[in-house]
Amino acid sequence: MSQSNDRFTTQSLVHRLPDPTEGVRSVVAAAVHTSLLDGAVAATKVVVVSALLSVSLSPAVALAFLVTFGVYGSNKLVDAEDAVNCPDRAAFVSRYRPVLALATVGGYGLALVLAALEGPMAVGLTLVPAAAAVLYSTEWVPYDGGTRVKDVFLLNTTLVAAAWAVYITFIPVAYAGQGIGASALTICAFFFLQTVVAGEVLNARDVVGDRQEGVSTLPTRLGVDRAQTVLYGLDGLTIVLLVGAGVAGTLGESAVLALLPAVAYSLLVTALVGRDVDLSRLSAWRDLEYPIMLAGVLLVL
Repeated sequence: MSQSNDRFTTQSLVHRLPDPTEGVRSVVAAAVHTSLLDGAVAATKVVVVSALLSVSLSPAVALAFLVTFGVYGSNKLVDAEDAVNCPDRAAFVSRYRPVLALATVGGYGLALVLAALEGPMAVGLTLVPAAAAVLYSTEWVPYDGGTRVKDVFLLNTTLVAAAWAVYITFIPVAYAGQGIGASALTICAFFFLQTVVAGEVLNARDVVGDRQEGVSTLPTRLGVDRAQTVLYGLDGLTIVLLVGAGVAGTLGESAVLALLPAVAYSLLVTALVGRDVDLSRLSAWRDLEYPIMLAGVLLVL
């Protein structure tokens, strides 16, 4: 009887003890839901661009973090599709909406102040993602009484990818005081293609909610399998771009070698689209491309 009571007491105590990993999971979830992770990814990209263009690290890294945090954070505040696509994120945003709204506005405001200290080019570039976000989410397109770019097939992903590629590539150039040369344009094209791939991979995850809300993406329009084929083609085009730039001398051979492993990883993630995998983790798998990219740059350049 005594042993039974001891065992019951011990088991009850174990059940009452906190899960040692719960705190870590909560922090990671908060970083994802509040766009802190998105900001860190953008900052990593700017470090990569700076290394590829041989310019010194600058406040452009912090600006990229703040702008991305502000833009993606504000989008999550108004994204109706999250209720279906990412219910955990939707619940988190609903619970902390006033705090998140203040943080996103404050983050973007601070980015504009820092950009103003640098000059007009930095301010103009910092406004590009915000302008794209407004165009993306508001019903200004003169079609069927007004519609969002978000709902227009191909234009939605193209707008987002172009805005971020331009910002990520040229904000460190602005701080370095350099002109926009062939190398920078090649890097911009590289990030444009990879951002398109990243966006459509995540659209494959969100296909159910996007169809319900009328958002037209490659997976909703073509089906997941055919969309995957297109993404393979875009990854292949990225490789062609890098090899061609290396042959033409637009990028050094070391820069090409530094970036190719990241594109190979992108192909691996694209291969997961349509497979029997946990699609909710596709975002995390996609984001791993950028630490791989940074590692390649640090090791090779």
